[in-house]
Amino acid sequence: MSTASPETSPAQTAAAASPKQTALMKRLARMREHKDFEAAMAHVPPSEETLETCARERRRAAVLLVLGAASVGNALRLSGWLGQAFFGAVGVALAAWGAKRLLAAAARSSAYLGQPLRKVPALVADRRSETDLAWMGGRTTYHFQLELDDGTSAEFKYPGRGTQDELLVKGNTGLAYLRGDTLIAWKHIKV
Repeated sequence: MSTASPETSPAQTAAAASPKQTALMKRLARMREHKDFEAAMAHVPPSEETLETCARERRRAAVLLVLGAASVGNALRLSGWLGQAFFGAVGVALAAWGAKRLLAAAARSSAYLGQPLRKVPALVADRRSETDLAWMGGRTTYHFQLELDDGTSAEFKYPGRGTQDELLVKGNTGLAYLRGDTLIAWKHIKV
């Protein structure tokens, strides 16, 4: 993976690049002149999968906290010390587990949002996929090798979203919406 330092100009980057990279960089630079480019740059992708996962974890943690509070409340209403100790211990354990999951979800969400959303003209150079089978289904994660307009190349993961999602194929050009090592969305712009 080649990277350009922030101090180098596009001309210096192009001079250091191979002829193939230079031609690709010129091709992707033409994307900025395309009639759909401004609208694509203004587009904000819908809720991202990592954020949805964090929200789902927060809801589960809230349920655990409510169950823990209900168990402790039930323990306080009981008259026998054995019932109070049992329901109190279960309540505290559920509340602690819920609090731990809530904090983990918040940390994961803030770490993810700490990474900037980048919108970069790119070309799909290659694609592969990994499928993790589970008891009641599976999950497919795609990995796209993207050639970016600054001459760099990197692999980005893209969570499978089912049959309603149009997959990218080798040679597609467009605007890649990136956060860290994740391809969030893609707008086709043919150049």
